[in-house]
Amino acid sequence: MFAVLIEVDVVGVEPDAGLRALRGQVVPAIRQLPGFQSATWLPGNDEDEGLSLTLWETEANAQVMADRFGIGSNPAMSATVSRCEVGEVAAIA
Repeated sequence: MFAVLIEVDVVGVEPDAGLRALRGQVVPAIRQLPGFQSATWLPGNDEDEGLSLTLWETEANAQVMADRFGIGSNPAMSATVSRCEVGEVAAIA
């Protein structure tokens, strides 16, 4: 299993509108990608950074996610991906 860690700059995104876009657009799109297993999203913090961690069956599946939502992409509204890492999952509890 592989994971994709994404950090999103949400400066200027109104929190409620951002959550609506996340839940209504981003999450459904990601769920449809091949090899999707699960995901967790954290809203913007005090530094205006949101985080997501998605889990994928294979490294190739994870790379598709990283290619689609890589650094510089805009998953929704004016949010911009500032960090995107693919890695093998060592353990799940």
